Amino acid sequence: MIDLVMLKDFLVLCRIKSFSRAAQECHVSVSGLSRRIQTLEQWLGAPVFERHKHALELTEAGRQLQGVAQDAVRALDNLRQSIRERDEDAQRRIRFCAPHILSSVFFPHWIPRLQADFRSAKFSVDCDYLPQCLSRLRGGSVDYVVALLDEGEAVSRRLGIDSEAEFQRLELGHEQLVAVCAPDAAGQPLFNLDRLQTEALSFLGYSEECHLGWALEPLLRDSGLFLQRHHSSSQTEGLRFFAQSRLGVAWLPHTLVREDLASRRLVRAGGQRFDVPLRYTLIRRRLPLPGEAERLWTFLGELARPAPRYAVVGAAS
Repeated sequence: MIDLVMLKDFLVLCRIKSFSRAAQECHVSVSGLSRRIQTLEQWLGAPVFERHKHALELTEAGRQLQGVAQDAVRALDNLRQSIRERDEDAQRRIRFCAPHILSSVFFPHWIPRLQADFRSAKFSVDCDYLPQCLSRLRGGSVDYVVALLDEGEAVSRRLGIDSEAEFQRLELGHEQLVAVCAPDAAGQPLFNLDRLQTEALSFLGYSEECHLGWALEPLLRDSGLFLQRHHSSSQTEGLRFFAQSRLGVAWLPHTLVREDLASRRLVRAGGQRFDVPLRYTLIRRRLPLPGEAERLWTFLGELARPAPRYAVVGAAS
């Protein structure tokens, strides 16, 4: 038996022609994607790819299935969309999914600014890791993903969203990861990145599944810093607690630690050359959205041209 997700994964593989890169875009393992294709072939009764050739090519049966699958996926997506659009509540609902950190540093400031222009809208925000947020966006269960993306596009490349073929993006504001740590008795950084290093500094890193760690990787790779990871967390609040507890240096969103820096509970561990610029980015699929959700995109796009009045900007200090 086949399902819609299986057909969509098959179409991704048809487009990319690489199991490893297609698996990354579909957010499954290579073996998991291979099993889905094998199940599809068993259901069809014929192979859909020529596996003995150097380049992945469709068989005649695969080409026939590709055309039917494209029509079927498009028809089912359009059917679901039309049913949703007939639902008055769906017309008013604007559904977001975002990494957990944005529930504290972004949405509490951003959504109240929209209320005057979207009084009838019903906002909902779900939180998950960024790959899972994008999976939900692809599946149509949310209208938008809001993410913190680095200017070097390391996160976008990691997720396969660095092209405009599948998604549209709109910049909402700026943020930066800043290196912070607890102060010593003299008020200086306990772990000073600007000082000549003779031994490794304790580094508080993000867990592998956290996309902020991916944004930080280029700086750590190119800066020449001598760091040793001692503790890690998938949550910024966990790293903030570790830093306040004098356990090492952490790179945290400036908006999150602004008050800590002002009160000297935390201090900058180094100069601005160790900052990682980020952008709050709104991401959507290239498909029509229900009423208020589509109006939000148009509204924000028009505002962004002269000056992003609804942006959230985390200014460094």
